[in-house]
Amino acid sequence: MSSGRTAPALCGCTNHFGDEVGDYVVKLRGALDLREAALANELIAAKLAVHFGLHVPDPAVVAFEKPLVDLIVAVHPERKVAIDLSVGLNFGTKHLTGVSTWPVDKAIPEERLVTAFEIFAFDALIQNPDRRYNNPNLFTRGDGLFIYDHETAFSFLLDVLPPPDPWVVDRQRFLEGHVFYKRLKSKPIELEGFIATLRSLSDDQLDLIFADIPGEWENQDNKKRIARHLTDVRDHADEFAEAIRRILR
Repeated sequence: MSSGRTAPALCGCTNHFGDEVGDYVVKLRGALDLREAALANELIAAKLAVHFGLHVPDPAVVAFEKPLVDLIVAVHPERKVAIDLSVGLNFGTKHLTGVSTWPVDKAIPEERLVTAFEIFAFDALIQNPDRRYNNPNLFTRGDGLFIYDHETAFSFLLDVLPPPDPWVVDRQRFLEGHVFYKRLKSKPIELEGFIATLRSLSDDQLDLIFADIPGEWENQDNKKRIARHLTDVRDHADEFAEAIRRILR
């Protein structure tokens, strides 16, 4: 595909039983700066979004075998390095049809305000700096909003000294560049449902999410840090909500 910084591949996929399951947009790990860590971020964020009732294209782990890679390289020799490094497991999402990208500076319809607040809070929770004003990573279809592209989520993993109180998200300046920041600012904040769902995020649910990470993507240190971050914010859900209110005041 020509769009997107990492130029993902559009693939017709089959499942383990050989049944056709449709087209998936596949991020090739060889094209990602953070490689396997980026793929794990994508999968964890997608599973968390489902917990919060947010729409995401269905996620999948997509295997690229060597004969397929050789065929792709024969057609796209300019992509040889990235594709050769993508033999194995990659991250994919179901290809959506009938969608359009959220326009820059679009006003938020009244019926989508609660969802917009929840997406803003979700990106604050997972520290995702990449749903920006000029790069929304957001599809719209009918009354639905679909979020995608979370390879740079959990950005605290790159900090040498992450803050000890991750629920105080109003210190995170990247949120001022969020696609919804200007349009949500000074509006009556509706986060009760999101905060209730955050409180309900159990350790067992987190264990199930992490259990879905393929072994070849797994980084134990990253997993422990992400789990600690999420449980710390969950255990300070009220303070997290107050920080969101301060940002959008």
